[in-house]
Amino acid sequence: MQEVERTHESMPEEQQPQPEAEVPVTSESLDAELQKQLDLLNSENLKLKDQLLRSRAEFENYRKRNDRDLGQLIQNANSDLVSRLLPSLDDLDLILANMEATSDPAALINGIRLFQKNLFKILQDEGLQPMNAVGQEFDPEYHDALLHIDVEDTESNKVVEEHKKGYLFKDRILRHAQVVVSK
Repeated sequence: MQEVERTHESMPEEQQPQPEAEVPVTSESLDAELQKQLDLLNSENLKLKDQLLRSRAEFENYRKRNDRDLGQLIQNANSDLVSRLLPSLDDLDLILANMEATSDPAALINGIRLFQKNLFKILQDEGLQPMNAVGQEFDPEYHDALLHIDVEDTESNKVVEEHKKGYLFKDRILRHAQVVVSK
């Protein structure tokens, strides 16, 4: 036997599905439902405000801690450098004491050269590098031109004199070399 599919139209009226009876909506039940939703939203709003305030406080504490740590790091780095410079200061004191005791200019010059060498070694260890400008092509990235002069047997735009040496500190320009450039 074959089953025949029945549609609502072909069913007798008493067998057709009846729509659910609607519950009458009263203003009291609507107000209670809206109040429930409002309370829920207010509760969620307060929770989010609390999270925001906590996050803001945590960030402020992080920023203060970071600033304090950075200051401490800089202070420690400076004290390390100063302690490394103390032997050079001792050398300078020794040179000054010997200046009064000796009249030998060669000994004084040797003492000053030794002081310069030791001081420069400490600064190089920290990342200082001198620029070699004389004979180089003038480059405004590295050089400040003080004068342009005519120089025989020299190409135009070459550095012919250096008034102040330029320095790089860890591959960053610390001071531009002050130079005289050929025309």
